[in-house]
Amino acid sequence: GCIRLLSETLTRKEMTHASVFMGTTTAVGTFIVYGLSALYAKIANFRFSFYTAAIVLPVMGVIWLLSYNRLTVKTPEVLAEEAEIAQKAQTEQGEQRKGKMPVWLLSTVCVLAGFAVATNLVKDGLVSWVPAILKEQYGITDSLSILLTLALPTLSIFGNIMSVTTYKKVGNFVGTVGLFFFGIVCLTGAVLGLLHTNLFVLTIICFACISFMASSCNSTITSVFPLCMKGKLNSGMIAGVLNGFCYIGSTISTYGLGVIADTWGWTAVFYLLLGVSALVVAVALVFILLGKKKLCKQNVN
Repeated sequence: GCIRLLSETLTRKEMTHASVFMGTTTAVGTFIVYGLSALYAKIANFRFSFYTAAIVLPVMGVIWLLSYNRLTVKTPEVLAEEAEIAQKAQTEQGEQRKGKMPVWLLSTVCVLAGFAVATNLVKDGLVSWVPAILKEQYGITDSLSILLTLALPTLSIFGNIMSVTTYKKVGNFVGTVGLFFFGIVCLTGAVLGLLHTNLFVLTIICFACISFMASSCNSTITSVFPLCMKGKLNSGMIAGVLNGFCYIGSTISTYGLGVIADTWGWTAVFYLLLGVSALVVAVALVFILLGKKKLCKQNVN
């Protein structure tokens, strides 16, 4: 809903800035939640969690209702751009004129949907299970493990900025995600080497960097890509579809990783994450190579 609202009320030039600000909201919220969780664990009163939600949610709902009309007014620039897009759509030939999604765009959406599952498997898996890992592997107390885990959402705040910057340099959404996952592969390998050592500070740093890259991937898929596709497809619908695949990854991470850890230990969990990340890199590489090969054939013909 937010993506569709932004695509309808902002110009293309404003989309980049909007995606950056929008991408920070989840990370900031996670940071606040973990900070409060550490505080409530320290004072041993879980009821404050419910009191906090009971106060914050109604207040934010009232603020949203009161400010909605003012924030969603279409500016003359937006109306002019919509007219330009509509006129261009009427004159275009081929698949787009027939109302069909181009093959390259459809294939990109399908690949990014698969990447969304992998991204949230890694991202939410870390956020959900790092406190347990720190406690079980290094004997850290509950409140301290939660507090140390704040490093994850703190770095994730800048993930959206990194996703926009990297996409501008790479020029390809699938390649951007593949590049981030290559970094995740390297860092996950480092975690596997550190799990059975006493170097928990280095382990936390690796966790934070993995979370940062996974958050950058998530922003690329669910925010930057839909907003940049304004005029080519329904940004709100595509964002909703991709977010649906993100929830699949989150569900798998929440329940599946815990089962694997209980059965085979945390080492098996990170071998799984390593394999999934390596698969994403391989798929991204094949996708880019096939795209270049098709482009070369078109140029020859």
